[in-house]
Amino acid sequence: MRLIAKKPCSFNGQVFYIGDEIPSEFVINPKAQEKLGVIAIAAGGEMYAESPSSDERVGQVEFAVPIKQKDGDETMHFTEEQISKAAEVMQMTTAYAKDAIKEISDEKTLILINACDSRKAIKEATEEAASKLFDGEANGQEESEGDE
Repeated sequence: MRLIAKKPCSFNGQVFYIGDEIPSEFVINPKAQEKLGVIAIAAGGEMYAESPSSDERVGQVEFAVPIKQKDGDETMHFTEEQISKAAEVMQMTTAYAKDAIKEISDEKTLILINACDSRKAIKEATEEAASKLFDGEANGQEESEGDE
């Protein structure tokens, strides 16, 4: 019996995405998971349930995180990669974190680090990195406008 993920899911501490084969020993009650639409049970290469079409495939999973601001709260959506990178940086010593922040080119990751890390040096480093991103974007737009 083969088990195929129909939705992003986690069994036995491992993450599986649409189309991934899940070892049968990882799923305690495959029939129940099939009824929930999480997996499809396949035997002999034939699936009992329909596999999702390309239109039904789920994209990147995002997590809503409330960000406190001076003028109120804002909910932002972050990918797993952005959250992981921010958590990694927040666990570093200040010196290592400042170096790592210089390498980050994703604005949302910088926002998350700035919002969650209370160290003054880290806040300054994220703001500096963000301003460099904006300067780079502005220069890139000016160059492309000049080319026309």
